[in-house]
Amino acid sequence: MSAPIASPVAASVASDAAPSTAAPRAPQATDACNAPVWVITSPHARWTTEAKAVAVSSYEVSCTLHGAPAETAMWLDRMRHGVLLAEAPSPGTWLATLVDEALVQVLPATQGEMVPAFGRICDDWVRGIFAAPFWARFLAGESSDIQVLAFLAQHYHRAAGADVHNRIAVERCTDAALRPLLLRQYREQRGQATMLAAGLLRCGPAARTFLDSGAFDATHALIDFIIGAAGDMPAYVGCCALSQAPATVRAASEIEAQFDALAQRYPSAAEGFRAVGAHARHDASVCGATSLLSQWVEEAGEPDVASRLRMLRGAYGVAAAYRVMFDALHRLDEDI
Repeated sequence: MSAPIASPVAASVASDAAPSTAAPRAPQATDACNAPVWVITSPHARWTTEAKAVAVSSYEVSCTLHGAPAETAMWLDRMRHGVLLAEAPSPGTWLATLVDEALVQVLPATQGEMVPAFGRICDDWVRGIFAAPFWARFLAGESSDIQVLAFLAQHYHRAAGADVHNRIAVERCTDAALRPLLLRQYREQRGQATMLAAGLLRCGPAARTFLDSGAFDATHALIDFIIGAAGDMPAYVGCCALSQAPATVRAASEIEAQFDALAQRYPSAAEGFRAVGAHARHDASVCGATSLLSQWVEEAGEPDVASRLRMLRGAYGVAAAYRVMFDALHRLDEDI
């Protein structure tokens, strides 16, 4: 499991929202939906409290909640880990506003349409990853040679780490429906790091230094998080679901066009981008448009309420870790 590069799909939105003149209800009640839901803040959301307002923002959107109750920040802190509500947020409340702005996500806790709902959450979080400041400079062809080689090196280390956690997941899995799916994923995806290393080493003498210097701490943290999740199958499926989000599914022609463009923008690293493109095409060909989550649910049925939270936490952790990794890459060029 390794996420291919995708172009940013986020539009910048600013919102100065006052959801209601009265203090919003604590987020337990709704007039719109009578089924329980999990709510979780976006891994890209940050918030500050000023006087009687709470400002919640990501790189994509900024939303100010005027007249928000004192416990709003406390609720947001709790929702980092997921909170089960008896009913979905009521329209017009501060929580519903944050859901509308994709600063908070909602997942049904009961049976029915869980897979598309989880896919939409993963799409929101993937979009947030690609809204990180690293991507604008990189995709415009303005990154330094150092940043480009570091990017290719982290992609190699990420793929090598995928071989490890994919194997561990197979070894630890006791779910009869899930284990053969994980085994197939491991067999189809293992060994891809070799081609990435070969491509990087064809990028000139400096490339060896980037390969030998090892992964960033942030890249290690990403890999270690997924290895840890491999001991908890719902969490691991959530990790895979983030990497296989519907927004990342592209045709081979789209993948080829993207990496041809990067090779043209960075000719000294063209061989490295061709290798990454080949890796992405391989993943697309073996994974197709059917995610591990979809296959698992088809075989075993929808997960229970507690498992859905573990899945959310797995996807959340991967999204947050990817963001930190790309922020580390951005800092290499931030003063240029």
